[in-house]
Amino acid sequence: MSADATDHITATPSPPRRPHLAWTFGAGALYGLLMRLAFALPMYRGQGGASGVMLASFVFLVPLLVGALSVYLLPAAQRTLGRALVAPLVPVLVFVAGTAILLIEGSICIALALPIFLGAAMFGGLLGWALLRIASPSRSTVGAMLALPLLFGAVEQSTPLPDRHGETDASVFVAAPPETIWHLINDATAIRHEEMAQGLAWRIGVPFPQEAVTVDTREGRVRKLRWDKGVHFDEPILDWVANRYIRWRYVFAADSIPSGALDEHVLIGGRHFDLVDTSYRLTPEPGGTRLAIHVSWRVSTHFNAYAGAWADLLVGDAARTILAFYQRRAEAAAVPWP
Repeated sequence: MSADATDHITATPSPPRRPHLAWTFGAGALYGLLMRLAFALPMYRGQGGASGVMLASFVFLVPLLVGALSVYLLPAAQRTLGRALVAPLVPVLVFVAGTAILLIEGSICIALALPIFLGAAMFGGLLGWALLRIASPSRSTVGAMLALPLLFGAVEQSTPLPDRHGETDASVFVAAPPETIWHLINDATAIRHEEMAQGLAWRIGVPFPQEAVTVDTREGRVRKLRWDKGVHFDEPILDWVANRYIRWRYVFAADSIPSGALDEHVLIGGRHFDLVDTSYRLTPEPGGTRLAIHVSWRVSTHFNAYAGAWADLLVGDAARTILAFYQRRAEAAAVPWP
């Protein structure tokens, strides 16, 4: 090859380098993780209303801004509508994975938050795409927008939490007499994981139950519950009609739920979620018994529509799983029913 040819090849300019997508995704994920750490600071952990990551300012605004930031950092030539909707999903997933790896967030909170995080991020990407088509914000403007969750969160935490109460009903036919089912409701022991494994709540991290036993105390009959991870609590019985109807409320002691057993934001009996009472009604039918469950619950957040939908889904699924548990055990233990 001649020297002229070599010089020509050497002189050929290389194509301009584009910003690597890893920077775009990494910046969005880092922003989300920094916001998660910031909302854990004492100044965002108020005592009366919402606090920390249960603030709507975090739950909705942070992933929205992660989405908008991801689109802002894309090269202008790559800011298509499709990328604006899809690109924000990557930094959100990396951010959420980071909270799990660093043990900042538990599996239950991640499962409950992920749908709204992904939806808000996509909306933020769409909003950023639309705004960038008509304006070119400066870096200082973008920086100010990224600080909005902290500003709104400081104001939001002083806003009282509204309560939303819900009720869940389910029933199952059991080919067994009421007496057999009644005994199981008041003396369910040696509960195996596989007997409850189909329940969604247990699949996302709620500790598995071990036993539920009714005992007599000075205050009256109390159902004693024990779960995995050292969880234990009482269910004082409010109504009792032997073999026909039982209703109880829930009482949690200071040591009922050991640290790490449940995500602090979804503690039963906590600031944001509680079970009010539960009842079972046993109605004889030809060939067996109709077993019905009724559960009253409460959620208290600044996004009760979303939290209530999750509570309704999880409590309803758990109720059906428990009914199926009693159905299997009662039918296996029952004598032939006329």
